[in-house]
Amino acid sequence: MKNQIRLKIKSIRYESEVSLFSMGEDVAIEDGQIRMEVEPETMEICSVGVCSEENGRRVFSYDETEATGMDGSTTSVTYLLDRPELVTMLRKGSVSTALVFEEGKRHHCVYQTPFMPFEVCVHTLKVENRLETERTLALDYIIEIRGARAERTKFFMEIY
Repeated sequence: MKNQIRLKIKSIRYESEVSLFSMGEDVAIEDGQIRMEVEPETMEICSVGVCSEENGRRVFSYDETEATGMDGSTTSVTYLLDRPELVTMLRKGSVSTALVFEEGKRHHCVYQTPFMPFEVCVHTLKVENRLETERTLALDYIIEIRGARAERTKFFMEIY
């Protein structure tokens, strides 16, 4: 069953000195090791979306806007109800990707754009998925597109 929802998303991004592609797979990144620029880029959006449950998986979907630079794409935040600490963010449309957030782990994926695909590495520092109880999700992660500077992102989503 699909229910219409309202959601608020806040994203705070910092440039980082970490290079995920040059590290071994088993290297842990501690919060204190990450140097960030002084002025972060902050974005806040409010949107209408859909919440559904499919085969034991909770799905929150919303359309991206011009403000995010991904107009024409739909984003779905998903997790298994019995594994809320493992969150996936799927984007389909003008840009497409599947990002996996698992605390302390690194995952590689491909980011498809209208111009060309990019290899992306995501290292998740923290997952606080309280969507079932408090209707909030907080992700803290480092993302790097191969050949570009890494960014640390603090992502907050609230369903109301």
